[in-house]
Amino acid sequence: MQQEGPAAQQQAAVYTQRGAERRRAVATGAKKFGQSVWGPFVHAGGILWLEVTGLFFALFGLFFAQNAYKLRHAWYSGANHPRFLIYVVVTLVFFYFTFSSFYRARKKERLKRQRS
Repeated sequence: MQQEGPAAQQQAAVYTQRGAERRRAVATGAKKFGQSVWGPFVHAGGILWLEVTGLFFALFGLFFAQNAYKLRHAWYSGANHPRFLIYVVVTLVFFYFTFSSFYRARKKERLKRQRS
């Protein structure tokens, strides 16, 4: 085998550097392509997820509100007074989760519109 001269070594270093730059450029382009293709789906999926969870929270809140309404006669006193208070508190918590979930979905949607 022959020893490579300084010019050949320098040319090999230049080719290696160009190859590394091309790999970085391809990787950056692939990343941006993936973001442009999957970004809208991820964004819409995030908003949809918040709305679906808000719907489920609303259903649970309505269930507990219905039970609280059935026990409304125990408002001041009675054997079911603690149960009534628990139903009211749980109903309020679930409705808070419902409204906060829909609020976060709208906020996320508005932020995306402002950026575009």
